[in-house]
Amino acid sequence: MKCFVLAAFMLVSLASAENIFKINITPEEAQQYLNSAQLRGVNEIEYAPKTGENPLPEARNEKGEFVYMGRVIEHPEEYVEEHYDAHQYHGQDGLGQYVYGYKDWNQGKNEKRDEAGTVSGSYKYVQPHGRDFVAKYYADKTGFHVEDNRPAHLKLPATKTPAVLKAEEEHFRLWGELAAAAGHNPDPYAAEYQTGEGRYEPTEAETREYVHEEKPYVPGPEETGEPRGFFYAFDYNVPLLRNKAEREELERLRSINNKDE
Repeated sequence: MKCFVLAAFMLVSLASAENIFKINITPEEAQQYLNSAQLRGVNEIEYAPKTGENPLPEARNEKGEFVYMGRVIEHPEEYVEEHYDAHQYHGQDGLGQYVYGYKDWNQGKNEKRDEAGTVSGSYKYVQPHGRDFVAKYYADKTGFHVEDNRPAHLKLPATKTPAVLKAEEEHFRLWGELAAAAGHNPDPYAAEYQTGEGRYEPTEAETREYVHEEKPYVPGPEETGEPRGFFYAFDYNVPLLRNKAEREELERLRSINNKDE
């Protein structure tokens, strides 16, 4: 009953955007926070909500130029300062499981790793032409797998056009002619050219087969003891400089290119 109440409290806290900072907690408590974050839906990506906008605050440099966050703005009346309520969270249980994610005005991501070691998640962002790009993925012992919302024709393997094939053919033809003109081995560093006093002889270390050696991991003093976890989640204001005309055009493109989503 106690665990249920704790999980319900944390879910309400996350949903109400309460800031949470928990460190050095037990794996069991950390897992409660991890599960509460997952209940929100790892595959449900949201953009940060807009909380308001205002004209650019008046600020000028020593030359009298209008500046915004160090940038000279020639026509401040063409811009607005938007505000978004961004969010991020991250938690680990100290035993290998984790969750993390974030959302901003035009992008977001969620990811988790479960007790079996499987990593899964999704991300989303606004493309220049206004269409949302959405991808869902997972990685396990079978490899990395991803699905996205690109149109089917854009997922086909790249093919060489007739112009590319012709250019390749011409390139290799010319290369062959030049190689033949330079002799049967055009490499000036080939062995047959390295004779006499200036002949290069590799050292034993250079000819020895490379074997990767890595010292065994030894945990430091602060890493010994029982595993501990952490979890944090918080909101923060993001001011954004937007050109009015560009914003209007992007919103027009979004209304057109996201109709099938």
